[in-house]
Amino acid sequence: MRCLFVLMAVMTVPALVFAADDKGLGRPVEIDSESGAEVYLLGAEERPADNIYGEQPYGDATGRRIAIRYYPLPNKPGGINILDLQDGSNHEVLSGKPPFPAFHAWGEWLYYAQTVEGKKMLRRCNYLTLQVKNVAELPPDRGSYSYGTVSPDHRYYAVSVRAPEGGPSKVHLLDIETNKWCVLLDKPGYHAKHEQFSRDGRNRVLIQLNKLPDVKVVLLSELEIGGTEKPFPADQPYTLRPTGHEAWIGDTSGIFFSTGSNATTKGNIWSAKVGDAKPRLVHEGKRFGHVSVSRDGKYWIGDTGEKGIPIYIGSFATGRCRRACFSRTEYDGKQWSHAHPYLTADNKWLIFGARRNGHPQTHGAKLKDGWLEAL
Repeated sequence: MRCLFVLMAVMTVPALVFAADDKGLGRPVEIDSESGAEVYLLGAEERPADNIYGEQPYGDATGRRIAIRYYPLPNKPGGINILDLQDGSNHEVLSGKPPFPAFHAWGEWLYYAQTVEGKKMLRRCNYLTLQVKNVAELPPDRGSYSYGTVSPDHRYYAVSVRAPEGGPSKVHLLDIETNKWCVLLDKPGYHAKHEQFSRDGRNRVLIQLNKLPDVKVVLLSELEIGGTEKPFPADQPYTLRPTGHEAWIGDTSGIFFSTGSNATTKGNIWSAKVGDAKPRLVHEGKRFGHVSVSRDGKYWIGDTGEKGIPIYIGSFATGRCRRACFSRTEYDGKQWSHAHPYLTADNKWLIFGARRNGHPQTHGAKLKDGWLEAL
């Protein structure tokens, strides 16, 4: 492996804080007739917004705060805010072009890349104290960086990087403690993306590998620090092509993913571990798109293409699933109209994005006590 050393800069700067709304989150905009979940509009304003992504949720370990990404308007820059689900306060962390933050599920810190004094830096903001620190410089000579993922122990940063000369992205690894960079995966003919560290203590990286040039094959693999790639049983001959939506199941070594479907398939959401002879079909009868898993690994979440774009939550243990709410999003081909649903760390809120009446915003469905357990 090629490795180099970089200097790490650490500093603390204040984050901007907006005063809490004295009405908190206000009144729900809808109450689901089936689940009783109360749907709220979160951090609403004139700028388009989304909840970023669902596979490794951008929320803190208490379930109190989540991150929201705002897109710019001609008279107002974009940015990233941290919203408090208890008092409704909205705290600006970054103003400008809103980056796609690094995956670091239900953690103490929100990690993201930002240019500071002309240098591209990996930074982090504490969800509760709003303290901001520089973590490490992202050297420009390595290429164009994706969002990346930070390990639960804050030791490693794995990121898909496209070389300056072009071509498919490789997976690079930064040891934050030693400031050492290495190439973790270079798989000719495959574009590496959607990197996610496991939460089982092994610090494995789930990676999606799109075969070029036509992406008729989408592989899912587990990367071990040191460079070993181990495939999950996904894509042919096991399943139809994965959709690109996959997540670790709690703090286990298993993953949950969705695939394409046709008239012969019974379902399209699966669970699997490295070494399994074949994946396990998790649910029959519906086709799911965006998927995620609860922090405790007990529940899966997915949206469908049915009228109103409903979001379902299911139990891995019982196999049952029920509608939690309708997202009512209106697809327009942009990410802000995708639901990307996920549960907060305490399983009390279902967070999702929705473009309703042409205006994309982040929403949250507050689940009724005992509803999840009844699954």
